[in-house]
Amino acid sequence: MTPTGHLLTGAAVGVLLMPDYKTRGQKAIHLAVFAILANIPDLPIMNWGHDRYYFSHSLFVNLLLIGLGFLAIFSYSKFRSQLVPWRLMIGGSIAWLSHLLLDSFYNHGKGIAIFWPFSSARLALPIPWLAVSTEPLFSITPKKTQIFLLEFASFFPLVILAILIRRTIIRHRQFGPAL
Repeated sequence: MTPTGHLLTGAAVGVLLMPDYKTRGQKAIHLAVFAILANIPDLPIMNWGHDRYYFSHSLFVNLLLIGLGFLAIFSYSKFRSQLVPWRLMIGGSIAWLSHLLLDSFYNHGKGIAIFWPFSSARLALPIPWLAVSTEPLFSITPKKTQIFLLEFASFFPLVILAILIRRTIIRHRQFGPAL
């Protein structure tokens, strides 16, 4: 999978949970953080990502890392007075964990070892038009372009839906429920 679906899904979660920032820069940083969180299981770090797919795509490993992240945020003295709101922390966790579900949708036939190390069972919920490519990530080929466009068409509607839901919530707060 290219990062496209993960980026768009993370951005959709970020749109839904975006505080009322004053500047576009703050909004952009917020969305970028959510997009990055949704790609953490694929980060190109030694012994992580696609080098050790079973490890980096395990629900338990990712929950442990999220828990350590929560602990770091709560224990770091600079943040005690400016704690990250719970809804953003939970939303960031959802964006992060969405990666596992999305990877199960790809029809590479492997599935993901979501319950590793407790089980070698693999979760595979393939959607026929979502394919993977073995070509380098930044290569531009007709096959890679097709995969990118299919991912974009499949996941961009989540961003549009998130924007519509957010606007509806904001209108409801401003004007009350519609008659």
